[in-house]
Amino acid sequence: MNGIVLKNQNGYFNVLLDNNETASCRSRGKLKKKTDILVGDYVDCELDDSGQMLIKDVYPRFSVLHRPPIANVDELILVSAIKSPDLDQYLLDKMIVLSEYAGINPAIIINKYDLDPSHALSVRDYYVNAGYDCICTSLETKYGLENVQMLLKGKIIAFSGPSGVGKSSLLNYILGSSHFISGEVSSHSGRGKTTTRHAELVRYSDHSLLMDTPGYTLLNLNHLMPEETAYLFKDFRPYLGKCRFNDCMHDKEPDCAVRDAVQNGDIQLERYNNYIQKRTGDSSYGNSTVSISCQFCQTRG
Repeated sequence: MNGIVLKNQNGYFNVLLDNNETASCRSRGKLKKKTDILVGDYVDCELDDSGQMLIKDVYPRFSVLHRPPIANVDELILVSAIKSPDLDQYLLDKMIVLSEYAGINPAIIINKYDLDPSHALSVRDYYVNAGYDCICTSLETKYGLENVQMLLKGKIIAFSGPSGVGKSSLLNYILGSSHFISGEVSSHSGRGKTTTRHAELVRYSDHSLLMDTPGYTLLNLNHLMPEETAYLFKDFRPYLGKCRFNDCMHDKEPDCAVRDAVQNGDIQLERYNNYIQKRTGDSSYGNSTVSISCQFCQTRG
């Protein structure tokens, strides 16, 4: 019998079976040595002689996210707050790059719109211009909530983002129940307090499952090769392969199509700043950005 892993609790896996029933399953001993079982895995199950449901095989995954480890996500909803905690746009761009690297096209929600509406709308326009679905929401005023369901496409949909931005509250609103625990922002650090401790899939409809993932404040992209990074910036892709040099890193090389697009306003300068910051290995991503406008003008002569 086939199913999908909803939750892992100390080695017991809650699996939604093809008959729409949920079973608590253990992993076969041989399978434990072969692979880890992740939330989101499509699995083959069977009953043993004692009546215990066992997972005997894991089907090939088409996507894997590693923080937290989840499989087969069709869509990633990246949630950030405009304030409380303050928006870290470089971190959000890193989250987008990780989504692209995993082969998952993300959608973006800028939550807590009511705290700074003009800034929230400018950030929305920034990501829409970069080619992404992006909406603003506020649970306080209900602004934009009617648009959230329009973003939900696919079988497995994961909500991800820093702690305290309202992921769990948005999911509870969508589900119409208080399934997920909502956190708050620390008055000392200004960062969100993590309340979600594990990845879990919850039934949203007959065709969709929703997941809240543990919040995080640090992302590491050091495993990406420099030549991979430009392709993961969606708005760069129309210009790739059009530079003078085939191995162009879009930094200081002459006749670079990407930098020409920045100068012409076809690629937003802040997106290019974040690309340079990532490519050059700068791991800091608080309120700092790489100022390349003067450098850009100098290299253009």
